[in-house]
Amino acid sequence: MCKKFIIRFAILSALIFVAGNIDADINAQQANLLQTDLRNINVDELSDSQVRQFIREADSRGLSMQDLEAQAISRGMPYSEVQKLRQRISGLQHQRDVDMADEPERTVAEDAILSERELQRQLVSPEELQIFGYELFRRENLTFEPSLNIPTPPGYQLGSGDELIIEVWGASQRSYQLTVNPEGQIRIDNIGPVHVSGLTIERASELIISRLTTIYSGLRGPSPNTFAQVSLGSVRSIKVTIAGDAFMPGTYTLPAFATAFNALYLAGGPAQKGSFREIRVIRNGETVTNIDLYDFLLRGETSLNIRLRDEDLIFIGPYRNRTTIAGQVKRPAIYELRESETLSDLIDYSGGFTASAYKKRLQVDRKTESQRQLLNVETDLYSSFLMRNGDIIRVGPILERYDNRVVIEGAVFREGEYALTEGMTVTELISRAEGLREDAFLNRAALYRLRDNLETEIIELNISHIIDGAVPDIPLQREDILMISSVFDLQQERTVRVVGEVNSPGSFPYAHNIQLGEIIRKAGGLTDAASLAIVEVARRTSDRTTTSPVRRISEIFTFPIDGQLSLDDEASSFTLEPFDLIFVRRSPGYTPQITTEVRGEVVFPGRYAITSKNERISDLIKRSGGLTEDAYIPGATLIRQANGEQTARIRQLEALETDEVEILDETFEEEEQRIGIDLERILRNPYSIHDLILMEGDILSIPQEFQTVRLTGSLLHPVTTPYRERMGVRGYVANAGGFADNAMKRKVYVLYPNGSVDRTRNFLLFRSYPMVEPGSEIIVPQKPERQPRTLQETLAIGSAMTSLALVIVTLINQF
Repeated sequence: MCKKFIIRFAILSALIFVAGNIDADINAQQANLLQTDLRNINVDELSDSQVRQFIREADSRGLSMQDLEAQAISRGMPYSEVQKLRQRISGLQHQRDVDMADEPERTVAEDAILSERELQRQLVSPEELQIFGYELFRRENLTFEPSLNIPTPPGYQLGSGDELIIEVWGASQRSYQLTVNPEGQIRIDNIGPVHVSGLTIERASELIISRLTTIYSGLRGPSPNTFAQVSLGSVRSIKVTIAGDAFMPGTYTLPAFATAFNALYLAGGPAQKGSFREIRVIRNGETVTNIDLYDFLLRGETSLNIRLRDEDLIFIGPYRNRTTIAGQVKRPAIYELRESETLSDLIDYSGGFTASAYKKRLQVDRKTESQRQLLNVETDLYSSFLMRNGDIIRVGPILERYDNRVVIEGAVFREGEYALTEGMTVTELISRAEGLREDAFLNRAALYRLRDNLETEIIELNISHIIDGAVPDIPLQREDILMISSVFDLQQERTVRVVGEVNSPGSFPYAHNIQLGEIIRKAGGLTDAASLAIVEVARRTSDRTTTSPVRRISEIFTFPIDGQLSLDDEASSFTLEPFDLIFVRRSPGYTPQITTEVRGEVVFPGRYAITSKNERISDLIKRSGGLTEDAYIPGATLIRQANGEQTARIRQLEALETDEVEILDETFEEEEQRIGIDLERILRNPYSIHDLILMEGDILSIPQEFQTVRLTGSLLHPVTTPYRERMGVRGYVANAGGFADNAMKRKVYVLYPNGSVDRTRNFLLFRSYPMVEPGSEIIVPQKPERQPRTLQETLAIGSAMTSLALVIVTLINQF
């Protein structure tokens, strides 16, 4: 019975471990797909919700489909799985589009037509926007809305719904606001109906005023004392129907001032298959005008933009002939041509060729009844070549090459590109470049030439022999490049370097006969720390004829110099050579003042100059007047500026990824370090090994007595709590809510006020925490994050545990 129980328990534990880790791996993949290792992912096993999460995460980061695929590949996803993922995403997006298309159509109110049109505009594909003029009716800053704040247009005919304002002034005063009724009449008190429908505002004004004379006698006679004026108030609305291949056909209510363009804009203009050049305005069954939008788009003509009337019909027919022109034209697009228009007309519509266009011959891609066909059209046939529906014209660029260019570079006065003329030679090209510079190296030049197969060959030239006539001059060819080097290009840059106690040490260009005093002057002169006893010049040894190594590296010259840069006769006659190295030594008797600082509870805090190289902490305490009564001696600390080597070491330690606390005796900041000192022992035993020698920039900090203890790190609630005597680390941790789940309890350490550190010590099952003093900081490190196991690792561990269980079973059976 006991054996069976042990066997079952071992196998069950292995299975639970494997299943639990597999489930954890799947959940980790779901948490953040873009931040995991995708080498072992199987797209077929992902649910639709996981793929949607993949899409949402990419959208939140602003990634396109190409960026998403690149991220997946960079994280190890096989290309075959990337293709599957692309198909899954495309399928889900298509299903979303189908679901949106199945939604019931909204009923749009008349005042919301523009909002619906804006929605439709956003659904237009980029290919549809290539039709010339298609964007005219989709620009938010071009509305074609009729203006109502203008004088009544000449010839405007009144109709039902118009408001007339009649003003009478003078001997009699009266104001009328009358609306034309459906019978076309207005009714004036004491006059009766007046029929004005169909009359212009001028003719209606004459008729109304003549009728007003029956009740206002002052309007008549050669000297009237009463006056009247008729004007148009509110404008009536008209209904216009837009039919055919319009973007949004229907019946629209417009102001009576509206024109054909106003109505077309409200309807979104022609649809994808609608014509821009065959738009008819039909009134009472007859076509009153044909609108060609190209007249407006290309020439700005609006003569056919007539004013609409009630019950007008605008009919947009389908296009008959569309051709595409692409490439090096100013307005590449799809254009609508009439049957008689030619390639020349199409080029004009596209704005003409760009400066880089190849105009000699154009290629036309034409669709015949059974297949495609390519046609080459020469320049002289542009005006006679008739276009057909579906033609595609490609205008290519000219070649990026010159047919008459030569180049000269190097030691000439005007290097650059020049036109190749017939019979031009090397000397003629040099002459056109304003001749050779004085530093030109004439013994060897290079002429780079392209062969017939476009390979480059180099022809070596002796320019001096060509100029002297010793060798024949060389004729140039297209794309030849003549390179004439400078003598300075063929030698190392020659300098003299000054180091040491000068104001501007560095390297300086070498000049012939330069003297030692002059180069020191160029270096800014001597500093106050310079030694006047000796200036040292080191000169490299060079024997280019020897065939064996030499032991001597450099030759040394020494000279005395004074503060006025005066040299003795030997130094004055000493001439520097290229690459000489001059050393100005620091005087051994020069030491600049260095300071240190004491802060906190001393009688005279502040900065102090160090008097000797072995001045110590105890000396600084004495000079500052000693400690005050409030000084907390155990909390004293020395802050020292970190030098370059220490800073580099600190950064190396910060870069290490380890779960061990490696620095426990001292803590470093970026630019300074805190040194733990025992001030009580220093004061009791001055000049001992504990009494450190002061260095420049040291800060001795002596605080008041601390009354708190700070707790940081992996705690439930890090706090600063009052110090309690005889309370240990566990008690303070309890005040902070206890350890967090990820706390590394065996690595707890205490940072004391003086900068020293003490750690937790562990022995078997026993743990000894460090003591806590006032002002201490208890730090609880966090356990390092462990990388999740891959599925293969989990299966391997489960297999090993199962094998172990079987070994245990075998051993039990043997006993």
